[in-house]
Amino acid sequence: MGKNKKTYTPAPTIPPELTERYQVVLDVIAGKISVSDGARKLGLARNHFQTILHEGETAILAAIAPKKGGRPRKPEREAELEKELEQLRKENARLKDRVETTDRMLQLAGGLLKGTIRPTGRDPAAKARKDRAGESDDDHIRKLEAARVMRRLGLSRFLAASALGCGASTLARWEARERRGVAIARRRGPVPCAPEDAFHAPSAAALVRLSRGLLGAETIARSIGGISRRCVAAIKKATLAEIERERRAKATRVTISMPGIVRGFDAMELSTGYLLAAGDACVPYRTFASRVERYAADEVARALDEDFAKHGAPLVARLDRAKQHDAPEVRSVLDRWKVLTLHGPPRHPQYYAQLERQNREHRAWLNVCEDEFEQMLEVANRLWKRRILAWKSAEEVWLQRPQITEDRDALREEVRERAARIRHELEARGESAAQAERFAIEAALEKRGYLRRKIGGWC
Repeated sequence: MGKNKKTYTPAPTIPPELTERYQVVLDVIAGKISVSDGARKLGLARNHFQTILHEGETAILAAIAPKKGGRPRKPEREAELEKELEQLRKENARLKDRVETTDRMLQLAGGLLKGTIRPTGRDPAAKARKDRAGESDDDHIRKLEAARVMRRLGLSRFLAASALGCGASTLARWEARERRGVAIARRRGPVPCAPEDAFHAPSAAALVRLSRGLLGAETIARSIGGISRRCVAAIKKATLAEIERERRAKATRVTISMPGIVRGFDAMELSTGYLLAAGDACVPYRTFASRVERYAADEVARALDEDFAKHGAPLVARLDRAKQHDAPEVRSVLDRWKVLTLHGPPRHPQYYAQLERQNREHRAWLNVCEDEFEQMLEVANRLWKRRILAWKSAEEVWLQRPQITEDRDALREEVRERAARIRHELEARGESAAQAERFAIEAALEKRGYLRRKIGGWC
């Protein structure tokens, strides 16, 4: 707490040459002599002496007048000057932004003419600018207003953002935050942990692994003690990322080498029935799609028979463990076409990941209109050019598939013998023998080069 300001004023020191004049003025004020006598003693004109007397009386009145409480008011002229200075600073900032924007526009125009800047798309060389770290919401609002002006003049968002020195995605993010009424500027980057939190970091990471990420940061922080919730949140994020990398490193990615070998089949519930869909396991080509009122074995058998007749029978049909897929009617169709049945492990939808992914696309389409199956197949098979297919459509790749010349009877016999051996080994180890046929089919396909495994998958 600071000391109180002293208000005491000591008595003034009277110079010797002013002593007589000072005493005469005091005598006149006290009424001991008249104004005329005082003027004669000092050898001054009466009017001049009276002016000096009035100035002294004015100063005395100003000194003895009661003062208002509080801080002294700033002089009016000084307040006006400070206000003008602030306005000049703001105007200078606006002019500086305008000059910088003009320079960027000139650089942008030069880049467009030279071909170093693309008129559309994202600039691959664009990086975050360090000089934007200290910008406030007012700076971002001014940039947004400048961007709107440029957009009205016909510039694209990418060019407007380039002129303002930021990315198009950054500009779109600022606009979205402004519409929501939240702060536009946000601090980015990882949250640093205090040095004393590093001692408890291994314990926090161990709890994250033990709970598979189910425990929240606040729970872990209170369980350990001596570590902040913010630091635990950063540790949890890093630990979960490490766990996911470890899982992917252990995963096995299975790919089918050519179209027509394995075909998946599944049903998807709709509001007015069910969608029965079939697709190839090598390329995302839908071979069949139909809406039925009942999800029954006879409908599944009819769909498979119609699909095999139109697009040819695959070597293997990948079906889930629904009872409709293992009914006598379905097994009869598969035996007639000499197609092996591949059932995935129970409660493991990742085994059918490709068809599950296609079903997501089906649901997104059919949520709009459930009756447009033909148009859905037209878009998915013929119009959709995919990067994974070297920018070809699924139909183009499907039509170029080689003819299957595999001896189906020999393949079925090999699978039957291999499954018997695997089943015997599993029973000897006390394990379930239900997966023997799946292992046998996968081994037979891998032996013929139709199936490939790669450790370190990414699914």
